[in-house]
Amino acid sequence: MHSNHFDLNSIQLICLEDCLNLGPICDVNAEEDIRKRSDWLSKVIDQPMSMDTDNTFTLVNRDVEKIRTLVANYKHEKIYLWTGLAAAEIIQTARLLSQLQPQSNHVYLFDFANFSMKNIHGEVVYPGTLVATDLSRVEHHEKQFRQLTAEELLKFRKLWEKVKSGNSLLWIFDKDQIVEKEETYFDSFLLSYCTHEFQHPARIIGHTLCDTDFNVGDSFLNYRMKQLALMDQVEFRGELKQMRDYEVRLH
Repeated sequence: MHSNHFDLNSIQLICLEDCLNLGPICDVNAEEDIRKRSDWLSKVIDQPMSMDTDNTFTLVNRDVEKIRTLVANYKHEKIYLWTGLAAAEIIQTARLLSQLQPQSNHVYLFDFANFSMKNIHGEVVYPGTLVATDLSRVEHHEKQFRQLTAEELLKFRKLWEKVKSGNSLLWIFDKDQIVEKEETYFDSFLLSYCTHEFQHPARIIGHTLCDTDFNVGDSFLNYRMKQLALMDQVEFRGELKQMRDYEVRLH
């Protein structure tokens, strides 16, 4: 939308935003699972005071409705996926392709695994995801897409079946694979940046995000930080709400 490379009147632009590597998984036709997912996210993700569970349900359901509409109206148009090297995006793509069932010669993937560019300082960087890519500095972006093979398409569908059948609340991208982890996986990283002096969790969470390749967002890490406080793993003062509302330190 911000690159000015596209005529938005000639393409159908679809943004899927739910971070499916966190929380209970839901398929697009599983109403009870959709509700369970929204309930879990309402406990974990930082929300404004005015936002309640119904709003969280809307956030989860919005992607579901987009996929349902796309499946109902799909006429074998070409699909260009800006899927980056991130668990949330890969799992979201797996769910989409599993529902859509397109032929491999209709699906193109931005080749982030082999993509590099120069930043404003002239240095070569490897963004890995669209959110980290300055498209205004990418010439001939259309040449960065490659056609998915039938084997790759099947791999995405198998991944969705694996994630859907698992019970994990956390999936991360590690060594070119999507792997499941315990919900407590990031706790040790958080604790390693705690000191015996009180500090706002934003600093601790920032270090953890960098150390763990941004596999999850700050809201999930704030949730884990609050859990550590409730389990008396760290001492806290203030209200265990958003990051600005409390401080933590080691005992």
